[in-house]
Amino acid sequence: MPFVVLAATLALASATPASAAEVSVLVGGGSPSDTWGTAWGGMLTISLFNIVYGEIEGAHQGSALVDGPSIYTGSAKAYLGPSIGRLVPYGGIGAGLYHESLPGKSDEGTIGLVFAGAKLKFPFGLVVRGEYQWLNLPDGVLVKLDHRYFFAAGLSF
Repeated sequence: MPFVVLAATLALASATPASAAEVSVLVGGGSPSDTWGTAWGGMLTISLFNIVYGEIEGAHQGSALVDGPSIYTGSAKAYLGPSIGRLVPYGGIGAGLYHESLPGKSDEGTIGLVFAGAKLKFPFGLVVRGEYQWLNLPDGVLVKLDHRYFFAAGLSF
C-alpha cells in the first residue's frame, strides 16, 4: 500500500498544469526559398486532455522577389501531442483555403497539409514552438508553395 501512495504522489507532482487554449503569433519562411519570403500569422489552439489539439491558423506568405507572389492561407488543423514534461512533440493534418496573387492575376482554392513540430511550455503560460508543414496546393496554382516552416510564441490560458 505505501508503494501505491508513493507512486500516486510522484505522478501528481510531476504533472504539468492543464491549459485549455493557446494564442500564438508566428514568423517563418517557405520553399522554394528563391521564390517565397517571410511568413507571418497567428493561431488559436484548443486542447482536449492535453493530448488532442484543434487549431485555427491564419498566415500570409510574402515573396523574396520584387513583383513576386503572395499567398494568404486559413487552415483548420488537428493533431496529437503527448506532453513529456514541458516538451510537447506533435504531428497532424489540416485543411483550409488560400488566396494567391501576382501582379494582375489571382487564384483561390483549397489547401491540404501535413505537419510536425514541438512546443516548449514555460511558467506563467508562455509557449514557444516550431513547426514544419508539407503543403498540398492544386496543380493549377500560380506559384507552387511546397513547404512552410515557422517559429511561434504565445500564451496558454
